[in-house]
Amino acid sequence: MTDTMPKSKITRTISSGKIAAKMGTNHLGFLLKKPFLSKEKQTLSQKKRNTQNAQILFNGLSLLKGTALKAAQMLSLENDYFPESFRKELEKSYNQVPPINRALVRKVITNNFNSPPEKVFESFDLKAFAAASLGQVHLARSWDGAELAVKIQYPDISQTISNDIRMLKTVLRPLAEYGIIKIVLEEIEEVLLNETDYEKEGQNIKYFRKNMKNDRVIIPEIYPELTTQNVLSMSCMKGLILNEWLETHPNLESKTIIAQTLHDIFIEGFYELKQIHADPNPGNFIVTDDLKISLVDFGCVRSFDDEFIQLYQRLIRISAGNERQEYVDLLTQMKLITPGIDPDIKDQMVALFMKMGDWFGELFCEEEFDFGANPDFMEKGRKIGQQMHQFRKHIHNITPEFIFIDRTRYGLIKLFEKMKVKIKIQNKYENCWEV
Repeated sequence: MTDTMPKSKITRTISSGKIAAKMGTNHLGFLLKKPFLSKEKQTLSQKKRNTQNAQILFNGLSLLKGTALKAAQMLSLENDYFPESFRKELEKSYNQVPPINRALVRKVITNNFNSPPEKVFESFDLKAFAAASLGQVHLARSWDGAELAVKIQYPDISQTISNDIRMLKTVLRPLAEYGIIKIVLEEIEEVLLNETDYEKEGQNIKYFRKNMKNDRVIIPEIYPELTTQNVLSMSCMKGLILNEWLETHPNLESKTIIAQTLHDIFIEGFYELKQIHADPNPGNFIVTDDLKISLVDFGCVRSFDDEFIQLYQRLIRISAGNERQEYVDLLTQMKLITPGIDPDIKDQMVALFMKMGDWFGELFCEEEFDFGANPDFMEKGRKIGQQMHQFRKHIHNITPEFIFIDRTRYGLIKLFEKMKVKIKIQNKYENCWEV
């Protein structure tokens, strides 16, 4: 990130206004042409408009950088709630790494420790080697000789969060899916605000390091004397990030070990720790030479209470069944079906949720699920999700925890599908035959 990032509320508001104006002009053009087009051409024209608007949105967010770009990354994970054209365009945000210039890095260190980097650390590389959620990561060495990864937060980033989320609500309001997208954006805002506190992230790391029992998982060690709200120092994790590791063309056995470990991390975190590492960005998984996984970036951690865990567990366990009333009761508890809904609409929604349950239940029907033999598994789920879009106006108060767990688990399944592995999804908490 250079010093040219728009920082002030006025500047960022003007920038977001330009995004909204361009998207609005594009939408108006479609409405003017619509009466003169056949239904087929209307569909094609609308798809073209969505793609153009997605490009306008992404280009605008890239200029705003910071929070806006991180929000784009998180929105790209919303398979069921966001139009495909927008999601694909926003996926480009993972390749955007806007570095802070070296003078600004020195300033951040100096402001946080009242000393320049060469006084705080034995050595400190002013050139970042990796991007973080709202900052970047530098190699350093402590005075006792420990090799460190030091995460530096983008200056003034916390001041832009609420403004940027408000801007995204404005520019995305015309979308038919806005009712759900609004809830997603509010959840993203809460996550980003939490991610600006590196001391809290340090506590998250300590919790996982103490309680995660999987011997194939490595959690970094925190150096509290070198950590502040804006600077996080931890032991440096060796290895390749998951995408880079996959580019080395590892054999199927190695990929299976890594994929199974990722799944087990999720299950243990949710059901035992009652917290999940909730950002399935491949850059957060580092593969070691001995096929262990180092988890990094604990800014996006979500906690769950016992009530939600039990509801979610029940939802998974009934996915292979056909008990309609169980679905009705559970979906009502999870606020996916609201009181007073039209009975016909309710019947259609329940039927579709049951269809989604049948699809997801396929993962549990055999001891292992072969993603290589089922390369279209997520595509089938996405198509069911698209059918749900017709009921989007009837879903107003979806439980935020459900959005979080859905985003994380589907993100992992997408990785398994990409890796073409055969792994055991069955587990002692969710076995669908133990209803």
